[in-house]
Amino acid sequence: MMRLDKGNQRDWQGFTRILEVLSFLDEIEQRSPEEIQDTVQKFCELPPNPGQTMSMEEVVFWAGVASGMEFWRRADDESVDPGTAEKMLIFSSIFAHSMKNAIVDLALGDLESENHKPWAKLSRAA
Repeated sequence: MMRLDKGNQRDWQGFTRILEVLSFLDEIEQRSPEEIQDTVQKFCELPPNPGQTMSMEEVVFWAGVASGMEFWRRADDESVDPGTAEKMLIFSSIFAHSMKNAIVDLALGDLESENHKPWAKLSRAA
């Protein structure tokens, strides 16, 4: 498993953005077409200097989204059989759920480690 450098805010920023997209997909049925369009527009805006501000996690995530969209297109034009498409959907749903839980666990673990080391806060303040 990849080790997360907790001191690097870009890593957390990347995971936060990934979690935003996954949460958006969970709630998409409860949103209006206008809200969906606005949210997708915001997700697809590149930062001013993407080579310096996008984390590797974000790049890999968006590559996965692009691959998933291409797979869906192939399933829609029946290049991929319905059984295979269903397997891919189930696997990706499980993976998305696991990713959300892992991000939450990482964040909670980071908070717990700071709460159990009160002297670390004192040394930073000095």
